[in-house]
Amino acid sequence: MNIFSVKYLNAGFQKELAFARGFAVLFMVLVHVKEDLPGYPFSDMYANIIEFCGSPLAAPTFMLLLGAGIVYSKNREPKKLAMRGLQLFAANYVLNFVAFGIPHLIVFAQTKDVALIETILDTVFGVDILAFAGLAFLFFALTEKLKLKLIHIALISLVLSCLNYILTDVAATLNLSEPPGWLVRAEEYSYFPFLSWIEYPVMGYVFGHFLKRCSDKKAFYKYLLSFSALIVVALSLGALKYDFDLWSMHFGPETYYYQDFLQYILVGGICFSWLSILYFLTSATTFKAIDKHFERWSKNTTAIFFIQWLIIGWFSILNFIEFPVNPYVNLATGLTIFILSDIIAVFYKRIIQKRKGV
Repeated sequence: MNIFSVKYLNAGFQKELAFARGFAVLFMVLVHVKEDLPGYPFSDMYANIIEFCGSPLAAPTFMLLLGAGIVYSKNREPKKLAMRGLQLFAANYVLNFVAFGIPHLIVFAQTKDVALIETILDTVFGVDILAFAGLAFLFFALTEKLKLKLIHIALISLVLSCLNYILTDVAATLNLSEPPGWLVRAEEYSYFPFLSWIEYPVMGYVFGHFLKRCSDKKAFYKYLLSFSALIVVALSLGALKYDFDLWSMHFGPETYYYQDFLQYILVGGICFSWLSILYFLTSATTFKAIDKHFERWSKNTTAIFFIQWLIIGWFSILNFIEFPVNPYVNLATGLTIFILSDIIAVFYKRIIQKRKGV
């Protein structure tokens, strides 16, 4: 039975994608709080759970949804995609300066520690997820301009994956940082280099095209869950057989930000399994009070991400509060910052809408 059509049959709001995006930004906040505020590193089950939720279910899922979102967007014109990309790219450096540069400058003014100058420059010019998202939008602006087919985009992404291996070694050998840090993991503060992460938006872009042409979502997600979950299991069993520590390769602080082809398969399988599970959960139950929150978080993801880093950056650098080393305190702090970021994002959106006369 063919469940795909040439026409767009499933082009409306997709609740499971909104839930996945809402969970992604929540998990991002929790893992950032865990790593930047009280008592990091934890070495217990709490830490492992937060790291898992804040790894494949956060940034990779969010980037996968970026690709799917472009398919579903009403503003897919190359010019609009390029403008969005440039805005996000610039926002990366604005956020770096406000969240990390200014508080570090305050500490420098107090201590006169010259060593802080290098830290200030590194943090301000670091490449975080907003910069990568901007480059991803520029990439899709180009593919839309050239009217490339899915197979061509998929092949290009594989070529970029190969270049990731080669150029990372070149950058390390030549001791390069900026601007190679936009493309590969050139230095410590290059967290989301383009060549290491573009595979996830491309996977999401391909996924979005199939989902949009799907005539039977239940069957589609059944097949997707079966296939993606079996990939994760098969890889994990193969790693055990050959005594290869596959999972720590993904969760390690260095290797997580240097994603490569093997990680794309493992993490992609986890992401698509998660999306499938969310589809079945959101289809089985309807709680309008919960739905509206996830829909809001999904729409305000960038604002929430921006605000939570402002809070975390200032609190962690200026040591406003001495947090006890306790997982319950850490979780409560993370949830508090998320709720506060959500509230501020709502007010910010209202101000913007009023200025636009909406």
